[in-house]
Amino acid sequence: ITIALDARQDAQGQWQLPVHGWTENAGVTLDDLALRYARAGMRHLLCTDIARDGMLAGPNIGLYQHLAGLLPDVAVQASGGIRDVADVAEARAAGCGGAILGKALLEQRMDLAEALAC
Repeated sequence: ITIALDARQDAQGQWQLPVHGWTENAGVTLDDLALRYARAGMRHLLCTDIARDGMLAGPNIGLYQHLAGLLPDVAVQASGGIRDVADVAEARAAGCGGAILGKALLEQRMDLAEALAC
């Protein structure tokens, strides 16, 4: 089972969890909910930085380093902004167990075999 959480950083630097088409917050922060799920046995977390989703602007490496440190027993999957094989390698180096490849593959900005080799 992979838990998927979409997140957006607020003005205070907290990662909020938008719901209802990203128009409202869930009332709990990403850190709080991720820790709760990890204590309950979560092993895979797909986290999307929605500010980067579909933008091909590069992944939010700081966010994924934070999550990898916060959740050492969880395989974090980077989502949002992946644009090339270098981004996949950078996400791996940041502690991610995987990366979501969408628009970059559709636009042929990377080769799947190269991405899988990272």
